[in-house]
Amino acid sequence: MINPETGAALIDFPCHFMFKATGKNDPSERPSFEERVIALLRQVDPDLDLSKITRNSSKTGKYIALTLHVHVKKQADVDRAYTLLKSDITVLWGL
Repeated sequence: MINPETGAALIDFPCHFMFKATGKNDPSERPSFEERVIALLRQVDPDLDLSKITRNSSKTGKYIALTLHVHVKKQADVDRAYTLLKSDITVLWGL
């Protein structure tokens, strides 16, 4: 990403980029929402650090929000991660 005013890069690569994904929290679903999101983002970062995943459930427990820190080497990795998240029907929204 480039700042249109200065022409400077907004992100210095490589870096750890934070992605958030929200989906239904259905314990009977296999693979689980979390397992699916991890599998998707491992396509971008095979060494994804699972210990840094943050999990937040909705008040009723029906939904879960995951925050994952993915090591990206270039803007194309960020774009690919967003594309992968958007392509999965269990991901209700991703940031």
